Amino acid sequence: MKYNIKLNLAGILIVLTIFFFYSCNYEEGMVLENETLVENKGLVIDAPLPPIISDGPYNYKAKEYSFIQNNEEYKGKYYMPAGGPSNYPFALIMHGHGFNHNQYNVLQRHLAKHGIASASINWSSGKHDLSVNTEMTKHINWLFNQYPQLINSIALIGHSMGGGAVVRFADDLETTTGKNIKSVISLAPAVQHDMNVKHNLINTIKGLLVIYSGDDEDRYGRKIPDGREESGFKFYDECSTEAQTFSNAFPTKDMIFFKVGYHCTYSDMVCYPKEQNKVINAYILAHLKLYLENRPQYDQFFKYQRKPSNMPQDDYIEFYQQHTDAKKSVLANFENNSATINYKGGAIVKSSSGIITMKVGNSWEIHPNSPHHTKAMRITWTKKNVGSSFVKFKYPSPYNLSSYSFLSIRASQIYKNIYNTTDKEQDFYIRLKDKQGIYSKKVKISDFGVIPYPIKHSGYTKSSLETPISSLTKSAMASTLIPLKAFGNHINLSNIKEVFLVFNVPGHEKGAIMIDNIEFYK
Repeated sequence: MKYNIKLNLAGILIVLTIFFFYSCNYEEGMVLENETLVENKGLVIDAPLPPIISDGPYNYKAKEYSFIQNNEEYKGKYYMPAGGPSNYPFALIMHGHGFNHNQYNVLQRHLAKHGIASASINWSSGKHDLSVNTEMTKHINWLFNQYPQLINSIALIGHSMGGGAVVRFADDLETTTGKNIKSVISLAPAVQHDMNVKHNLINTIKGLLVIYSGDDEDRYGRKIPDGREESGFKFYDECSTEAQTFSNAFPTKDMIFFKVGYHCTYSDMVCYPKEQNKVINAYILAHLKLYLENRPQYDQFFKYQRKPSNMPQDDYIEFYQQHTDAKKSVLANFENNSATINYKGGAIVKSSSGIITMKVGNSWEIHPNSPHHTKAMRITWTKKNVGSSFVKFKYPSPYNLSSYSFLSIRASQIYKNIYNTTDKEQDFYIRLKDKQGIYSKKVKISDFGVIPYPIKHSGYTKSSLETPISSLTKSAMASTLIPLKAFGNHINLSNIKEVFLVFNVPGHEKGAIMIDNIEFYK
């Protein structure tokens, strides 16, 4: 009898011990509860998509022009809409080095048919000083004097060396012309010479778009001595860098990163794949419609990452996107170089097991295959027998997110890591917790975005490689925007305490990624 009582008491003690253990670790086990996971269906915007690939409703007129100032001749090719609006915005196009101003006719026709005038100018693409700004200024002033139909709403589009020039001189050009530069589009940009100076787009433009390919044979992304890569990612990351004080004056930034594609694809040159050129021109058009004409429906192609319904069906069309809103609430961007304190001053905490690595630093140092120019966090996880692997970002006090609509995060995979599967997309959950201790639904990244496997370069280049082919693989981050309504209406968005990254998606119980920019957008 005494033996039975002792046995029962021992059993009760064991049960109580287990209960106490899990009670103390409830936060770690919180993701084990059964629930209905969120799916993408029904949560995306269902508004009709405006056409951007097919021809627009207008005709066009094209004219070669030239003028002489101070004994120097300036030449270009001007396209304007015909039979459309009486006034229209304007885009200045800067060709690449080794290209000429007559090799962007397809783009110019596409823009004109959709109501946007443009001039592709002949410029000294071997120069890298303020004389470039002088050339651009003279063309703009002459064109606006010749064509009074042009309105004070301008975009700068540049390819290769021109792609560097439009970023470098956007500030100066607005000052010298007195015109309103609203959009800058940089296509496979060259970033050498004076293009390395600070890119101060904060007070001039509303939107930046960078388009680049992981297989570019010219701008392939050589490494500079400190290990950073010189490619289009530099412009995206460093234009109005995240390290600055947030003043809500930043331009909205977008980047389209094609898995493959050649440097000449951005021009009229006979260059494979031609279908990709149609998509590039379509997204240029969408960006100009959004910023030059202030038509928000075109933001569906950028912020909401919707694809045109008539997108060409070709493997060469596959691309990944990044997006950063101008006005935002930042929870973490890791520019403070801390793995324990986030941007808001709250703690960053990992689960007691399951998380193998949680490290913050320069992205190119914590992962040599990263093309990015920001600091980031590297996370490696493995499957746990009990509970879940997670990293949580805490607000120092309850934070009101009720006026925001989206959570955004950038993420990439670590190349050739044993915890990632070759050519397979990675995945994890995001979850919120409010002041009352209520947890939101879990939302998978894959329901709204993608964490792609790193993009390998073919090794084909126009000149001898300064960087080993193995280093040209790009572990590029992609942005995922999740509607806050996806987390469920039972969570109190006016009193959010914590944001969790939970790593136990079936089939993805182990992995290695890099993350950046956990932010909230309107």
